[in-house]
Amino acid sequence: MKTIKFLALALAVVMLVFAFASCKSTPKHTLTATVTVTAPDDPIVLNYSTTIEYPEGETITVLDVVRQALDEMEIKYELDENSDGLALGFDSITTTEGTVYKVGYTDAEQQYIGMWSYTVNDVVPDAGRAGKNPATDGSKIVFTYEVASVEELSQTP
Repeated sequence: MKTIKFLALALAVVMLVFAFASCKSTPKHTLTATVTVTAPDDPIVLNYSTTIEYPEGETITVLDVVRQALDEMEIKYELDENSDGLALGFDSITTTEGTVYKVGYTDAEQQYIGMWSYTVNDVVPDAGRAGKNPATDGSKIVFTYEVASVEELSQTP
């Protein structure tokens, strides 16, 4: 009987040790950025400040920051994902009034294309999608929905 009590006590101690070990906190970092999301004549989000807390070693992307801001403001969106399921950018953003700004043709004749573009600190990134480019603390991120004619796009070098 004493052996069973001893084993039960030993098991309880081992469980507590593992429980406390798993609760060990990893160092956290914070990133605060200002987010603006606009469409023609439709300010969806204006200068919204959001803060993300993340573990050391993790990279926070421009897309992560904007998604958090939209989630906090309860604005719906759909993501453009690659074949591995990695979110690269926005496929659509829906305003609180229900207006949907979607990537793709905006008219039946397929003469115009709607697309999302972005800047970080008033600079267009040299390369990369929002889901791959890292964000930095203090960034000012602006997503803009633009509509261009297919003809204009075909003439761009």
